[in-house]
Amino acid sequence: MIPAALKSEDLQKLLLAQLPADFADWLDFVAIGTLLAFVWDAPNYAYAFLAVGMGAPYLIIGPFAGALVDRLSVRSVLIWSNVGRALATGALLFAADWVVLVFLVAVRSSVDSFFGPAKQAAIQALTTSENRTSANGLSHGINQASKIVAPSAGGTFLIWFAPSIIFVINAAISLSAALLCARLKEVERSERSTKVGENGLWSDVQDGLTYVRSQATVRTVLLMMAAMYFAMFIYDTFIAPLTQSLGFEQQHLGYALAAVGAGGVIGSIVFSILPELRQPQRWIAIGTFSGGAMLLVLGISDLLAASRGIQFFILIFLTLGLTTAMTMVPIRIVLQNTVPPDRMGSVTALSEAANTMALLTAPFAGAVLVTLFSVRAPFTVGGCILVIAGLLISRLNLGRPKS
Repeated sequence: MIPAALKSEDLQKLLLAQLPADFADWLDFVAIGTLLAFVWDAPNYAYAFLAVGMGAPYLIIGPFAGALVDRLSVRSVLIWSNVGRALATGALLFAADWVVLVFLVAVRSSVDSFFGPAKQAAIQALTTSENRTSANGLSHGINQASKIVAPSAGGTFLIWFAPSIIFVINAAISLSAALLCARLKEVERSERSTKVGENGLWSDVQDGLTYVRSQATVRTVLLMMAAMYFAMFIYDTFIAPLTQSLGFEQQHLGYALAAVGAGGVIGSIVFSILPELRQPQRWIAIGTFSGGAMLLVLGISDLLAASRGIQFFILIFLTLGLTTAMTMVPIRIVLQNTVPPDRMGSVTALSEAANTMALLTAPFAGAVLVTLFSVRAPFTVGGCILVIAGLLISRLNLGRPKS
């Protein structure tokens, strides 16, 4: 069965451009880590600064980027965000120490904060109720697959090339994404805002926040997404110690992490061939509740032990990846069905900012839980958050898709 999104030439071009764009996000991740650890012998706090450099721009620059996306040509933003990412990636070649490298990573993330809102605005503009589910499923699948394939490819490249060469390769990949975006027609959006600069940029950001607060559905969905990210990152960094405490081996950790990615890809493929989701909140509720239940199994159940076999352990992580797709794809659909075109960039950027806040705070909360209780505590708390969120979302009516 051919996904409905692939029947549209414009969507084909957009998704084709997303392939190298998302791949470029992760290809040099291993190379950066190699420079920090093996070349410069960077101090431990350098890795904390790296995490901040990668994430903070989505929180600080992102809302302004989203406001600009709502005012500018979506096609132009897609092109120039990839060009800017290519330039920032190429500049990593000249980083003399870890401080300069972290600064350039932050610059790249700042430029990249324009791409996500522009992509979501483009998907909204190019889809109808008939192919919106398919388009978001394929887009999520590309994103998840890139997180599996790109770091592995980057690690493999390090066998033959120095980290600096990988930066050059990755810059070229971002340029290819820009060229593919240039093949897109101008994305027409109804209800466009007035001329750029008529209101100040800060005023546009405030207007976006006011809009989110005034719309119950949008506000609920953004809070739901932030809660899911918090629940995810509160346990994410403790998968390795949990694996060890359960008596599994190092390779089993790799299998578990791969299973999460595989589950996300499988879920995305399923959504890519599904018809219109008439009640997306049901998918969100089921996915969130199921994911929470899996985390509770990891956190409080005595069913897991190395003596019982690795299959059940891997199945749980496969299910976690699947349930993430079951929630993230419908959430994107709800936003595209609800948010007017002239607000899509701002709302997407605000959601990414909220998610980044969860990413930057949840690991510390998880560390406190591990210190006070045990390595299972973050999984238990994350599971409780998702189960409660699933029960709450099941009682809401988020509306049917619109064309």
